[in-house]
Amino acid sequence: MPPRRFDRVRLRELRRAAEMHQRVLAHAIGLGSHVQVAKWEKGETFPPAEKLPGIARALGQDLDRLFPRDGDPDLVDVRCDAGFTQGRAADLVDEVSSYRLGAAERGERRLDEIAVRPLAELYQVSVDELLAAQKRSFGELVPVEPSRPRTLAEKLTELLQAAFPEGAPSSADVAAAVNLRVGSDAINSAEVEALRAGVPSEEIFTDVARAMAFEALGLYFNISPLHFEDDRVMERRVLDDIRYLAEQHQIALAARGGEGGLSDDVVAVLSRLVADEFREHDGRQTPGERSA
Repeated sequence: MPPRRFDRVRLRELRRAAEMHQRVLAHAIGLGSHVQVAKWEKGETFPPAEKLPGIARALGQDLDRLFPRDGDPDLVDVRCDAGFTQGRAADLVDEVSSYRLGAAERGERRLDEIAVRPLAELYQVSVDELLAAQKRSFGELVPVEPSRPRTLAEKLTELLQAAFPEGAPSSADVAAAVNLRVGSDAINSAEVEALRAGVPSEEIFTDVARAMAFEALGLYFNISPLHFEDDRVMERRVLDDIRYLAEQHQIALAARGGEGGLSDDVVAVLSRLVADEFREHDGRQTPGERSA
């Protein structure tokens, strides 16, 4: 299976939504027949990793949203993300042969210095990114840069793949299951499909409908509705709540003008609230549950 996650149901839904026949998609990514596309959508095989960028382009989708990556890329990943087979990449870069490129990708022999920049340019990554990928191919730990905030589409994909490892359900099935769980029409299939496609929630719902939809999704997945907010929005809301807590207790929010983080008084209040929550949770458990 490729390092990027592949959702066959999602592929089929997006292709159909675009009114695109399997033959058209196959032609767009350089296949002579629709047979392979049909096998992908049935779950019989997976697309070659180097075909995923072409599939995303053909469907008008962002690669990282349609096929989220597990972990940071190595040399194979950056090549495939650029849409090249190993042989094709070597053909286009005079400074490296297919054999030497393969040896580097297998972690056997590093790229010659003269080949690094041309390969980086071919893959449309920086030299530093290519060298970091090479280190990963050799099993070296590379410091991870702070990740960008995850999108709602990525979060939904992760939740659905965790809940349905055999294959994510259709958007219509998700909407029906969520509404059944909450006992109301909180979200419809078109809205679920738009969220999975990466459309900003503000463009799909009114403020009230958005809050209801997130509450319903939270109940369905048994997580906080905050999970569905943009990471920056979620962090801001949490900070606003902590600021409100500090005001209610008439204590300073930050230590030393903010440079030292939260004040000791705020940390003490938060610690007490967490301790109280755990005590209440233990109190709700039966003796048998506590002993287990």
